[in-house]
Amino acid sequence: MENICPVCNYNKLFEPPYDSDGYGSDEICPCCGFQFGCDDYPDKMESQRRWREEWIKKGCIWFSKGRPAPYQWNAKEQLNKKND
Repeated sequence: MENICPVCNYNKLFEPPYDSDGYGSDEICPCCGFQFGCDDYPDKMESQRRWREEWIKKGCIWFSKGRPAPYQWNAKEQLNKKND
C-alpha cells in the first residue's frame, strides 16, 4: 500500500489512508485536511471528490499548522503528478 492521499495526491502520509479491508487510518492529511475513516462517510469516493473540489476552490491552502509544507511545495504540480 502507498501513503498517498487520494484527495490531493500528497505522497508523504505517515501510513496508507486505508488498510487492505478498506478501513480508514484516521490520519488527517496535512496537505488538504481530509481525515480517512471520518470525512469519507457514507460514500468514500464521493466524499473524496467533493473535498478535493472544495479544497481547490478555496485555493489549495496547506492545512496543517504543525507540519509545514515541503520546501517549494506546489499544489498544482502535486495534483497533476502521477504517483506510479
